[in-house]
Amino acid sequence: MRYGVALPNYGPLATPGTLVRLARRAEALGIDSVWVSDHIVAPATVRSIYPYDRRRDPKPGDMGVIERFFEPVTTLAFLAGATSRIRLGVSAYVVPYRPPVLGAKQLATLDALSNGRLTLAVGVGWLREEFDALGVPFDERGARTDESLAIARALWTDDVARHDGRFVQVPPVRSAPKPAQQPLPVWVAGNSARARARTVRLGDGWHAIDLSPAELAPLVEDLRARARAAGRAPETITVSLRKGIQPLATPADPPHPLYGTVDAIRADVAAYAAAGCDYLVVTPRRAPTVDALVHALDEIVDVLGPGAAATN
Repeated sequence: MRYGVALPNYGPLATPGTLVRLARRAEALGIDSVWVSDHIVAPATVRSIYPYDRRRDPKPGDMGVIERFFEPVTTLAFLAGATSRIRLGVSAYVVPYRPPVLGAKQLATLDALSNGRLTLAVGVGWLREEFDALGVPFDERGARTDESLAIARALWTDDVARHDGRFVQVPPVRSAPKPAQQPLPVWVAGNSARARARTVRLGDGWHAIDLSPAELAPLVEDLRARARAAGRAPETITVSLRKGIQPLATPADPPHPLYGTVDAIRADVAAYAAAGCDYLVVTPRRAPTVDALVHALDEIVDVLGPGAAATN
């Protein structure tokens, strides 16, 4: 199975030197892609709860963890210049945070300058207080995402693009360079039925978050059924998953997929493949230092193999 690795573009380990070191190491090891996350500001107080919190009694978190946060498109442009082959991803790019025409231009530019290495996992966002700070209505985020994606597709493909929508009116315009990839791969992030419906309407792939193989399998079947009902071939839709990984976890650790011995993790990967997953984005856990993160990349490759496409 092909896979990528999430890099720390926020928090105490996030520095330009660290990001370059990790991206180059991942490229040298044959990993297919590196990924960063997306936030713009850290609200001082929040009531919002992270939708993928697995605790029995989830509570609002301390947003201080995202206070020092490298913006993802800028970060990937920086890493594109420091690497040559490895693919570059955002999980998840919060579409309504940015003006749609400007956002589409930035993404097309990144893909063109990186020679077609961008994969975009898009989301509608969850942190209401961050939407408030950006002046974007939280309750309109789904509809704004749909409209922004439609505008982006037009700007990325049409000689003359135009859009007359609920939120944005774009008069006839030309925009180049186009993305090097046609199409630029857009995966819709989220575990909800709405995310799967949006995938069928607007996406090239579905990007699930932190599910076990048993949880993933029925959702993949639902996605495929929705695709067939809409006249799309299910096999044309990539199924990806973002999940933490911890090779050689101790027996005292709670059992999680991708936590444990080499054989256990390989069995989990096979179970994910059987559930319909085509691509993993793994986040190394319990790496408190940069050297530990580099070692974690080596361990991941030892367990999963290089993970890059033969054509890369």
